[in-house]
Amino acid sequence: MIKIALSFFIVGTIILFANDNYELKLYENILPAIFKTTPIKVYADKNIAKLLSKSKNFVITSICDQSVSLIIGKNFKNISYDCQDKPLFATSYRWYKNYKNSIGAFYWRKGRPQLKFKRKALNRFNIELPKELLKYAQ
Repeated sequence: MIKIALSFFIVGTIILFANDNYELKLYENILPAIFKTTPIKVYADKNIAKLLSKSKNFVITSICDQSVSLIIGKNFKNISYDCQDKPLFATSYRWYKNYKNSIGAFYWRKGRPQLKFKRKALNRFNIELPKELLKYAQ
């Protein structure tokens, strides 16, 4: 019984770290291609800030102001006035669907990664998707 529990713990830990690496690689490949610049100044919630801080492609800031290029996260109910018109890359389907400035989202659903982009919001911010990402636009 102890061996089975230990096996589940080890496999779970490996999957958890694999997901973090997968997410970081995705952000490192997609966001610089969309914004055509690095490093990208990002205002992110706690979990994403921790993940993105491992990359040289992003500068994480704790204050959302005019110099921020992108907001990434799951819940920004009380966002500052300076960031009201910044594009958001959501980490949940709910915020992707309900936030007017959401240009796209990456989230997990039933253990599978989901990547989506909103054509309307991309057009409003004059952001063009690379050819290989057009299939994810709605």
